[in-house]
Amino acid sequence: MVNSDTNQKNDSSKELVYFGQADAMGLKQLKEAWDSRELLISFFQRDLLIRYRQVLIGVLWVLIQPILGTLIFLLLFYFMGTQRIPAGDSTGLWREASVILLGMLLWQLVNNSLRDATGSLVNYRHVVTKIYFPRVLLPLSSLLCALFDLAVGGLILLPLVAWLGQSVHWATSWSAILAIVWLTLFCFGAILWLSSLNVQYRDVGYVLPFVMQIGMFLSPVVYGFDKIESSLSRFWQVIYCANPVASCIGLARWGVLGSPMPPLAGLMLSAVLTVALVISGLVWFQRSNQWMADRI
Repeated sequence: MVNSDTNQKNDSSKELVYFGQADAMGLKQLKEAWDSRELLISFFQRDLLIRYRQVLIGVLWVLIQPILGTLIFLLLFYFMGTQRIPAGDSTGLWREASVILLGMLLWQLVNNSLRDATGSLVNYRHVVTKIYFPRVLLPLSSLLCALFDLAVGGLILLPLVAWLGQSVHWATSWSAILAIVWLTLFCFGAILWLSSLNVQYRDVGYVLPFVMQIGMFLSPVVYGFDKIESSLSRFWQVIYCANPVASCIGLARWGVLGSPMPPLAGLMLSAVLTVALVISGLVWFQRSNQWMADRI
C-alpha cells in the first residue's frame, strides 16, 4: 500500500506531456482554421444572431453609434471654440465631421474586436473543454463581426462626404483598404494575446475597458494629424505613429480625404511592431492552446 501511494504521488507530480508535431511559429493553426472555415462561418453567424437578437432596430445600431459619437465631439469642439474649429466657423465645423467619422469607424473596429474576442474563449469554455477544434476560430469570429460592423458603418461615409461638398481622393483611396487590412492584422495579433491571457488571468477582461478608453484619446480618433504636426516635433511624431491605430487612421484619412500623411518613419516602425505582434501572438496562442482546456 505504501509503494502504491508513493507511485501515485510521483505520477501526479509529473508534468503533462503533449504529443504532436512541433509548431514553433504557430502557423499550422492558421491552416487548421482555414480547413475549418465552415465552422468559422457558423461561429460568425451565431455571434451576429446573438448580438442582434431581440434588438429593435438591428444593425442600425452600427450606424447610430459612430454618428452620435461624431455629433457629440463636433458640438464639444464648437462650444469649446478650439483653434482647430473656430466657434464662428460652422462650415469648418461640419467639414470636420468626415474626419471624425472615419476615425470613429476605424476605432470601432479595434474596440469591438478586442472587447468581444478577449472573452470569447472563456464564454464558451463548455465547448472548449469538451471537444477539440481550432480554438483560434472563436476570437476570429469576433474579429469578423467587427469587420461586418465596419462595412455597414462605412456605407454612411461617402454620402456624408458628398453632402458636405468634399471631394474623395479616388487616386489614393486604395490606401484606405491597405489601412483596414493593416488594422485587421493588428487586431488579430492583439486578440491572440488577450483571449489566451484571459483564460488564465481574468484580470485582462476587467482592465481592457480602461485601456481602450485611454487608447482612444492617445490615437487620432477625434482629431486629425494636423493637430499632431503643430504640437509635436518630428521625432515625437514618429514615436506617436508607432501606434498602429494612429498610423492606420492617418493613412486612411490621407487616402480618402487628403488629410496630412503620417511620417514615413512612423509608418515603417508601426508596420514592424504589427508584424511582431502577429508573430508573437501566433506563437503564444499555440503554446497556450496545449493547456487551455485544463485551466479555463
